[in-house]
Amino acid sequence: MSDNLKNHPLVSVIIPGYNCEKFIEQTINSVLNQTYQNFEIIFVDDGSTDKTIKLVEKLAQDDTRIKIFALQHAGRPSVPRNFGVEKSSGEFIAFLDADDLWTKEKLKYQLNYLLNNTQISLVYSMCFSFGKVNFFSQMFELLPLPFRAAQSREELIRIGNTIPLSSVLIRKRAFEEAGRFDEDPNDKLEDYGLWLEVSKANSIHFIPRVHVYYRIHENQFSSDWESKEKSLKYLAEKKDIELRSYKYYRRKGLIFLLVRNTLHYLMYVTYKFIGYFENKDRLLAK
Repeated sequence: MSDNLKNHPLVSVIIPGYNCEKFIEQTINSVLNQTYQNFEIIFVDDGSTDKTIKLVEKLAQDDTRIKIFALQHAGRPSVPRNFGVEKSSGEFIAFLDADDLWTKEKLKYQLNYLLNNTQISLVYSMCFSFGKVNFFSQMFELLPLPFRAAQSREELIRIGNTIPLSSVLIRKRAFEEAGRFDEDPNDKLEDYGLWLEVSKANSIHFIPRVHVYYRIHENQFSSDWESKEKSLKYLAEKKDIELRSYKYYRRKGLIFLLVRNTLHYLMYVTYKFIGYFENKDRLLAK
């Protein structure tokens, strides 16, 4: 891929946070350590009651690219994300959850692709789970598996949502034209809904590299499988489209779980061997 970063366009990194004092410094540092440095970090606090704000303010004292906003607790990440985009100045928008990590070349690689392919409006990559997870966990995964990555609206409908939010880089114009994240409190799949809207009029592209580490922890919001299926049906009715039901192979017994996780692990080892992502321990050591 040719390097087309000479103009160094500004990237706005939107990080919403709620009571994330355990992880927020590592998350922000994974942005500060990017090889591409022309970015701003828009941190939007969603009414935290712990030390989150103080920790971010401390980081902001040393780096003026970090901008902090505070909202009353909305309880829906779509609200601070939309607010963050409103306050952003970048031509490109990246989303990052307050407990996830980026590999150091995430922005450089994705931005270079968008600059060299002006017909593409959104790119995304793979993420790998870490934290309170192991090989026998239902949440052990490489997402998406490269042979299941959707690259059109039709595939998003047929395959399902294969786009990890923390891996997305999107042109701000495309985000605004799609109508932002839905703030409907009954819509728990606001990211999926946005990708469906973006891909109506814009081309999307999957980059087969691991650019995100997705943290699993005890304080993480995680609805049960029945609730997720209910949310999917709600979104399908709202959009008036037929969306594919979740397969949930990880819940069909130990044999299915082991086969599934073995596949994810083999893909992880393969991508690690060919050098398609940075080791997580190196990120946390910085």
